[in-house]
Amino acid sequence: MKGPCAVAVVVVVALINLSEGFQPRRIMFARCSSEEQVPRALFMTCANRHGVCEVRLGQSHNLRAIFIPQLNSSDVDSYVRWNGWMEIPLPDQQRDACDGELACPLVAGQMTQFTYSLQIQNFWPRKEYPVIWSLTDRKTDEPLLCFKFKINII
Repeated sequence: MKGPCAVAVVVVVALINLSEGFQPRRIMFARCSSEEQVPRALFMTCANRHGVCEVRLGQSHNLRAIFIPQLNSSDVDSYVRWNGWMEIPLPDQQRDACDGELACPLVAGQMTQFTYSLQIQNFWPRKEYPVIWSLTDRKTDEPLLCFKFKINII
């Protein structure tokens, strides 16, 4: 197949592949405490357009938090966990935020993006879960960012 027909087939295949992916959307979040900083905006690739963010078993869902750190940091710990009656760490998470999730060193007062690809494991039970996520300076143990949100595993 050559010429315009081949180009049309490639474009159609590309559009089908794009429609199967999840589009990022702004999601609601809450403060962890009155002392800790929250994002200016929080986005996640959800399987739905409205309501609690739906995530699918066996899929990766990208999270992006935009914030302005209040202190400099060159070593940042990322910690995500279920926020039930007892906090339970999510398995297989990347804790070193400076290893691709953040542009380190962080500069106080400068707009910053934290990005993370959250893998939803096949063995996680289908249910709605409250999640808490924090970024902390490893050297001083000072919180840089903390927020809570919900996901619905489908």
